[in-house]
Amino acid sequence: MAAVDPRLLPQRVRYAALLTVNVYVFMGNMYGSGITTGFESLGMYFHASNDQLSALVSYSVLAMGLANLLWMPLALCFGKRPVVLFTMVMFLCGLIWSSVAQTYNSLLAARVFASFGYGGIESLGPSILADLFFERNYASAMAAYAAFLSGGSQIGPVIAGYLIGARGWRWFFILCAILAAVNLVTTFFMLPETIYERDEVDDHEVHEDAEKNIKSHLESVQSRSQAGDRAKMNYGDYFKGLFTMGITEEAKKNGVVKHFFYLLVLPLPLLLVPGVLIASIMYGVILGGIVTMSTIIPAVLSPPPYLFSSAQLGLFMLSSFIGVVIAWPIAGPLTDLLSRWMRKRNNNMHKPEHRIPALIIPFLICPIGLVIFGLAFARHESFVTAAVGQAISAAGLTLVPSVMLSYVVDAYPRVSGEALVLVNASKNVVAFGLSKGAYAWLAKEGIDKMFYEFAGIQWACIFLGLPLYFFGPTLRARVDRLL
Repeated sequence: MAAVDPRLLPQRVRYAALLTVNVYVFMGNMYGSGITTGFESLGMYFHASNDQLSALVSYSVLAMGLANLLWMPLALCFGKRPVVLFTMVMFLCGLIWSSVAQTYNSLLAARVFASFGYGGIESLGPSILADLFFERNYASAMAAYAAFLSGGSQIGPVIAGYLIGARGWRWFFILCAILAAVNLVTTFFMLPETIYERDEVDDHEVHEDAEKNIKSHLESVQSRSQAGDRAKMNYGDYFKGLFTMGITEEAKKNGVVKHFFYLLVLPLPLLLVPGVLIASIMYGVILGGIVTMSTIIPAVLSPPPYLFSSAQLGLFMLSSFIGVVIAWPIAGPLTDLLSRWMRKRNNNMHKPEHRIPALIIPFLICPIGLVIFGLAFARHESFVTAAVGQAISAAGLTLVPSVMLSYVVDAYPRVSGEALVLVNASKNVVAFGLSKGAYAWLAKEGIDKMFYEFAGIQWACIFLGLPLYFFGPTLRARVDRLL
């Protein structure tokens, strides 16, 4: 484990680690969503139906979500660095497999394998950044992380569209594999272990004079951080640590196998906690809407009257990134502003439920975006109108998580880590369920009715914030007695 607190490492080391994690996040989302621009050529090569093509995306989403439940317990047993490196090797092998797949089933298996490997960083990434940055810098680090995550999902199809149009779908996977290989090498040298465990001698010294030591520690941290975190670094020890792997103290004390299975099942009961369950459902239906739109866009825009090429499909999907970018600087400040206003109205006493009123914005706009998207294509209107609808709906990818994830952390601080792992996993399961039958739903209802119904589902799910606002304190009190 880390010999010193990773937050006291020099800035160049911490920002290098931030960069390599963010590139990994970008690559994984680019691989997951970019292939939709090549559905036409994939369908011709494998003689695959639209349902089969959509499965290439939906099962990847499912694998990414379920991976969160496995990789975090492993990381808390053996360290975050070795687990990240292992997932990157798994991801790279899946990319190579994807580029040489000769059958549809082989490609599907390759994408599930690669996505399961990549999925680990979606829970480990924020955890690593929390280890590396002080609270005042953590929000900025997470903002950069979120930008790379969204960029991979939305800019990735643009890159894929042009490359597939010029060289074919295999070259998209080859490019991903090349970039992932470079990222693996840089991560090996640039990502230190970030789990920091104080040894028993330090603990004894702290408990001898707790108040004095805590005060001096805080002053030391403050002075060093204000000076730009210019902590001296022994590069010999740093590089030696890159080639070592250990077991966490908790895993040693409880037994590795026992501790792993304890961590594996620990988040599952939290799905019965109303706030966690509602957060998973809300996040899932918003993500499901974007995945569903991305999945069916090739079938709508490739045939007449639009006749879009792969490159044009990629550019169309960029509209959702615009929606995310517009909402990104609004989401967090809006939630905090409303929370402060509600606190003042409550005799300056804060409640986690004060964050929930910010859901009024996604409740009003996100389902409307789905309606605009479906109606524009049903009437064969300009693709620009549909792109606006997609952008409006995609804004929810920033607006809803900013409210519900902060609510979960605020409401259940003692189990917030486990709760966020569960939310990350279950929201992908919800999104998978909604997007899996997208083409069958489209064939049965038509694109207009399909998205009317989808909008109704989003309205109903976001509306769950209302009972949570009124009954949340009572529910939290009962949950606290059980935790």
